[in-house]
Amino acid sequence: MGDVLRLAWPAVVAYLLHNAFRINDQYWIKGLGDGATAAVGSAFFVIILNFSVLFLAAGGTLTLVARATGSGDLALRRSLVRHSIWLGIGIGALLCIIGSTFASEIVGLLRLEGEEAQLATQYLGTIYLWMIPLALVPVLDNTFIGKGKTAIPMSLDVLAIALNYVLNPILIYGGSAAASVSSPGVETFDAIAQSLGIEARGMTGAAVATGLSRAITVSIGVCILTWRYQTGLFGSLRARSSRFLAIARISAPVSISIAMYALVYMAIYSLVLVDLDRDVRGGLSIGFQVFEGVSFPCYMGVSMAAASLVGRSLGAGDTQAAWRAVRSSRALGRILGVLMALLFLSLGSIVVPWFTRDAGVEREALGYVSVLALSQYWVAVETVNEKVLLGAGWTRPIPWISGFCNLGRIPLAWILAVGFGFAGAGVWWAINVTTLCKAWFFWRAVQSERWLEPFDERGKAARK
Repeated sequence: MGDVLRLAWPAVVAYLLHNAFRINDQYWIKGLGDGATAAVGSAFFVIILNFSVLFLAAGGTLTLVARATGSGDLALRRSLVRHSIWLGIGIGALLCIIGSTFASEIVGLLRLEGEEAQLATQYLGTIYLWMIPLALVPVLDNTFIGKGKTAIPMSLDVLAIALNYVLNPILIYGGSAAASVSSPGVETFDAIAQSLGIEARGMTGAAVATGLSRAITVSIGVCILTWRYQTGLFGSLRARSSRFLAIARISAPVSISIAMYALVYMAIYSLVLVDLDRDVRGGLSIGFQVFEGVSFPCYMGVSMAAASLVGRSLGAGDTQAAWRAVRSSRALGRILGVLMALLFLSLGSIVVPWFTRDAGVEREALGYVSVLALSQYWVAVETVNEKVLLGAGWTRPIPWISGFCNLGRIPLAWILAVGFGFAGAGVWWAINVTTLCKAWFFWRAVQSERWLEPFDERGKAARK
């Protein structure tokens, strides 16, 4: 378990900081009202959908870089990293054009109305303008994780979240943050905004704070690759379609899974949640963004450490080491799942009031946290086993397992929330039941040992 812990703790911190952007936004926009709170929660599932496209350049990067590292082929590793970065830039540019042009139409798919729709459109329309640096974040993260250097993305995320924390109040409220949100140092932020003549930009400011902080740290990450690992963007890049296809072939099933996850939540919003009180949507936003914004990164840190170890072990031809990584990461994930369940139950009533001033939203958020505490063990099991498959490069089962189980949430949520009248609680229990199903199927997929099959540089299995 020592190797998993050594790689996992920086990865856990890095993923916590990734999700701290969500918590940061959730905290600072509360001064804009409950409509802004609900809008950010709604927009987040569109962001996950965007991420599913961006992941095309990132998922296969981890697998192939880890295998090249394990085999000691540094020239191949440098080529793979360059190809993944340029693939990420291309995908980010495409999303930037499409998303910024059709932001209002995208929000319309969520069936939001009035203030919620307006605020969500402002936020998403601006986020899309920063899509190229946002596309490179997972590419760089997975590159360094594949190398076994999890401390580097952690350090970059520390800087990114620090920048975001400072930029959010300055860009959201201009020189009037202190009048809207009570927070340590808020008077200093007011003074900075006033001295620079920065006006309040509301939801647009929150999106700019995210994009700018990421652009700065991505630039630093590229410099580290160039100077420390001799992997510049242009140095001896010989574009090969087989490299792009290998990355995309491994990534695509996971991208499909992520997209289906996002689309399912968007469907739940448009078919179920819009017919319930706004308090339910606000409660989901806080529960999902804040509580699962802490628990899931912990599982992801352990899981990505396992993926790195599995990939490098298979690259070196050591299947026994790969299985040791699987067993250790599973044990650590289960421990974290139990711990997070206890934290959800014990800290919910303390933490939720920090993020809302509305009694109804607080009630729904506490309900979400109490119910979802019961599935944290299974979320950990699901996440670890899924990322073992990613690390090995055997990603074909992922969309079938995640996709169909997540699709089951739509009718189940409607039956429980609307049909039986359980409202928000019905949606929360639909999530719990389907999480248990996913955890079992992913565990079975790893136990099958089909992920031990070798594959060639095109990402295709070498034997059937």
